[in-house]
Amino acid sequence: MYGLAAINKMLDVCGKDQALGHDIGCSSYKTVAASSICAKADEYNLTIAVNASHGYAHNHPCQLKNHPLYLDSFGIEDLETCECIFSSSNSAASLICHASYFHWVQFLNLHFDQWDKDKYLELSCFLHNNYIQALHVISDFTPLLDDFKLCQLLTDEDFVWWKHEESKFLADLAHKPPADVFAAT
Repeated sequence: MYGLAAINKMLDVCGKDQALGHDIGCSSYKTVAASSICAKADEYNLTIAVNASHGYAHNHPCQLKNHPLYLDSFGIEDLETCECIFSSSNSAASLICHASYFHWVQFLNLHFDQWDKDKYLELSCFLHNNYIQALHVISDFTPLLDDFKLCQLLTDEDFVWWKHEESKFLADLAHKPPADVFAAT
């Protein structure tokens, strides 16, 4: 219920065309679809995805539907910010593993307060570097992609169609024709 409340609040605060990515994005999508906020999520065009590194652990049909690599509007984002934040908190673990509850909370508060300050100071540099990286990806790979499409007589629609064909192929694998079942036995 907390997850649904958080998503509902996100839609209220941030409005339409939002994306949410986390480890269990595929399950969250199903939960939202079966919940009381389903109509609101549809109306607000909510996209739910799996984080890039976790996405590779899911089955392939799930990746085709929920991985940021295959979704529009994610660009070079991997949705792993929280993983980085919590990973950074591991440095405080040796300091607080035997601490009282008060000192445990105090050290974590100090850690995340410093993390916030460091990241805020680095924010403009981070955004600038990501922007430059995206410009390089576009300038370096667009000509290669255009040459490949020209050589192979492909269009952008062909790539979309391939994803659709792959999804259909994988869905059809789940339902083996009876002839195949008898041939294998």
